[in-house]
Amino acid sequence: MKKINTYLFYLANKYIFINFIIISIFIFFINLLELSRLIPENSKGVLIFIHLSFLKYPSILNEIIPFIIIISITFLIRNLISNNEFVSMRNLGYSIFDIFKPIAIAIFIIGLFFLLFINPLSVFMETKYDTLLDNKDNSIYSIKVTDNEMWIKNKIDKENSNFINIKNINLRNMHATDIKILQINKKANKFIMAKEGKFKNNLFLLNNVKYYDLKNEEYNDLQNYNLIINFNKENIINSISKYKLVPFYRYLEHSKTLSKFNLYSSEIGLYYLSEVLKPFFTVVLTFVIIGFASKFQRNENFFKVLFISISIGFLVFLFKETITKLTINLSLNFLLSYLIVFLIPFFIGLYQIIKIENE
Repeated sequence: MKKINTYLFYLANKYIFINFIIISIFIFFINLLELSRLIPENSKGVLIFIHLSFLKYPSILNEIIPFIIIISITFLIRNLISNNEFVSMRNLGYSIFDIFKPIAIAIFIIGLFFLLFINPLSVFMETKYDTLLDNKDNSIYSIKVTDNEMWIKNKIDKENSNFINIKNINLRNMHATDIKILQINKKANKFIMAKEGKFKNNLFLLNNVKYYDLKNEEYNDLQNYNLIINFNKENIINSISKYKLVPFYRYLEHSKTLSKFNLYSSEIGLYYLSEVLKPFFTVVLTFVIIGFASKFQRNENFFKVLFISISIGFLVFLFKETITKLTINLSLNFLLSYLIVFLIPFFIGLYQIIKIENE
C-alpha cells in the first residue's frame, strides 16, 4: 500500500512538472506578444523582452496554477485508466478516496510552495516589471503605505525633491493631519511640520506650519504654506490600492493600514483570503476533477475527457469570479463568499465520488 501511495505521489508531481514546462513555453510567447504592444518602439530589444518576460512569469504562473492542476490531474487519471492501473488499485481494495489522498498531498505541497515562495517572488518581480514599464512616473513620485503611515517621495525637478510623511489622511476629501516634509534643494534643505493640509491639483495646502531652513538655521511659524507637487488624488489611490503587489506575510498588516485610510474592501479581503487558502482550494479542485475523470472508461476518447475536465475547471473558476463580483458589488461578507466558493465545488466532487463508489 505504501508503494502505491508513493507511486501516486510521484506521478502527480511528474505530471504537474511536465505541464508547468509546457504551459510555461506558451506563457513566454504570449507574454512576448503582449510586451510588443506595451514597450515603446525606441526601447524594444531582445534582452528587454526576455528580461520583462522573466519578471512577469512568476505572477502569471501564480494565477494559472489551478488550470495547470486541472490539466495535470486529468492526464494522470487518464493514464491510470489507460494502463489498467486504476482498475488494479480498485481490485486491491483502494477506494477513490484512497487514490485521492497521495495526489492531494502532492497538490497541497505544491500549493504551499507557491504560497511561501512564488507569491513573495511574484510580488517582488511584478513590482520591478511595473517600474521598468513606467519609468517616467516612478521617477517623479513614489507613494508607499507602511506601519500605518504614508510616505511620499516626490521629485519636482533635477534640483528639488520632497519627502512627505503623513500620519493620517481622509482620501475622500484629501485632508491630511500630522505632516512632516523634508525639502531637498541644491541651495538649501528645509524641514516643514504642519498640523493639517489638503491636496488640491498640484499643490499641498498646509496650515499651522513650522518652517525650518536647515542651511541658514532659520525658524518660522507660518499660518499657511503651499507646497508644489506633481501628483494628484488618483495617483495616491492607485499607488496604495495595488493590494495585489503585497506578499502574503504582510496581508494582515496591510489590511489594517488600508482600513485606517478607508481603502479596505470586501474585494481585498476576498483576494487575500483566496491567496492564503489557495493550497486548500487546489486540493478541492483536484477532488472535483478526480470525481469526474474517474468515471470514464479505458476506450473513451482522451480529448473528450480532457475537454470535459477543463470545462468543469473553467466553470468552477467562472463561479468563483461571479461570487467575487457579487461580493464587490453588493458588499457581501468576504468570509461567507469564500465559504460558498470553497464548499460548493467540494460537495460536487464528493457527490461524484460517492456516486462512482456506489456503482
